[in-house]
Amino acid sequence: MKRVAVVGGGIFGSTAAIYAARSGHDVHLFEQRQELLQAASGINQYRLHRGYHYPRSTETARSCREAERSFLDEYADAIISGTPHLYGIAKVQSKISYTDYLSFCTANFLEYRPVTVPHLIDPAAADSIEVQEASFDPEILRTLVKKKLNESGVNVHLGIRYCGQIGGEFDRTIIATYASINSLLSDMGQPTEKYQFEVCEKPIVKLPPSFAKTDIVIMDGPFLSIGPMGRSDTYVLGHVVHAIHSSNVGYQPAIPKGMESYLNGGIVSDPVQTNFHKFIEAGKQFIPGLSYAEHAGSMYTIRAVLPDCDDTDERPTMVESVGKHIITIFSGKIGNCVEAAKATVALI
Repeated sequence: MKRVAVVGGGIFGSTAAIYAARSGHDVHLFEQRQELLQAASGINQYRLHRGYHYPRSTETARSCREAERSFLDEYADAIISGTPHLYGIAKVQSKISYTDYLSFCTANFLEYRPVTVPHLIDPAAADSIEVQEASFDPEILRTLVKKKLNESGVNVHLGIRYCGQIGGEFDRTIIATYASINSLLSDMGQPTEKYQFEVCEKPIVKLPPSFAKTDIVIMDGPFLSIGPMGRSDTYVLGHVVHAIHSSNVGYQPAIPKGMESYLNGGIVSDPVQTNFHKFIEAGKQFIPGLSYAEHAGSMYTIRAVLPDCDDTDERPTMVESVGKHIITIFSGKIGNCVEAAKATVALI
């Protein structure tokens, strides 16, 4: 048995803590906020990716599909059943043709059926398919995580910033702090890596009843996506371009002036710095019903991705040892959290 510190109470850190404790280790989970799953884990599109989103990175698509089963085995109760998922492949500016996209789906065992849904996606702007993908409820996922942490015997420390030796000597430290990995590694005297940091906005909107809790993605380029926000009556908007308020490659994120207070604090009502209208103007050419969207506020967080990956849009999950005592989890898609936890336990 080893004494293990897991730093970061998002879905990747929490799941790693659960699996480490189940393996017989004495596990302490540290989260500097007062609640779990608050940053990127809680500010999301709430889509359990199967790979449809990544036709330019077969490796990412395959890892999503292969990880889906283990996520469902662990967190099935958070899945929202009956949510329709539509993908529209843009007829202009897409990085992949409709024919090639269907070939990609077939080659990667991703089920689909061509559909025409003019009340949701304008057939003059995009060809549409319905796919087999799931959505999850972030509040139920948080509840499940807390229950599993308690049942597995993890010692959870909220509101505490881990600084290396809290509570005594640890045999292993697992760093799962996503965009803050470098900050902790630096504090611990370890080498850091360059990432591409993006300060992102997720507008929350109310939409007409005709949307019927449908999850919609427009592929594959500078386009928009819409997803139900759990079981609420609101939706979350994403956009490849307009969601990003700032982007930099380096060791730490560059946060625009005045946006620090927006980050990871839930829904910000009437934010001064918002791209909401840009989301709507760009998206309604594909989804005309967006013209009726009512802005209920926006959520803001920092996303970290590998630099120089814009061409492939790859989103790998990487679990790596740093020296003898530190393990880092660089998280990709939420559905990969269980596989990452298993890899972490193997390294412990």
